[in-house]
Amino acid sequence: MGWHSRRMTGAAVVANEARAGVRRVGRPPAFLPRDFEPVLPAQWFGDARGALQPAKRLMLAVLTDAIELVLKDPAPATSRRAYLQRRAADWIYSDERHWLFSFVSICETLGMNPKRIRAGVNRVVGQRDRIDARVS
Repeated sequence: MGWHSRRMTGAAVVANEARAGVRRVGRPPAFLPRDFEPVLPAQWFGDARGALQPAKRLMLAVLTDAIELVLKDPAPATSRRAYLQRRAADWIYSDERHWLFSFVSICETLGMNPKRIRAGVNRVVGQRDRIDARVS
C-alpha cells in the first residue's frame, strides 16, 4: 500500500467520524479566517523607539514569571512548585541591588516602582487567602 493510499484511508475515517459525531482526541484543527493577520509583539509599538531592547524583554519575562508563580494557588509543601513559589516570593521581597537581575534592579530598569508591585502582589495574595479561608 503506497503512502497516498494510507492518507486517503485516513481521510475517509476522519470523514466518517465527523459524520457520526465522534470527537477525536488530540489537537483540534486550526480554523482561522482567510483575512487573519497575526500581530507580532514588535508591532505593538508604533515606532522602534517604543520597542523594548532584548535585555529589557528578558527582564520583563523574568519579572512576569516570578509574579505569576507567586500568584498561583499554593502547591503542596513538599512539591517542586512550592519550592519555586517560595524562591520567587523571596526574590520579590528582597531589597538587594548589586545583582543585575535582582527584583529592584529589574523594576528600576523597566521604570516600575518595586514597592507598588509588591503592594499589588500582597493585595492579590491577601484576597486569595481570604477567599480560601471562607471556602474552607
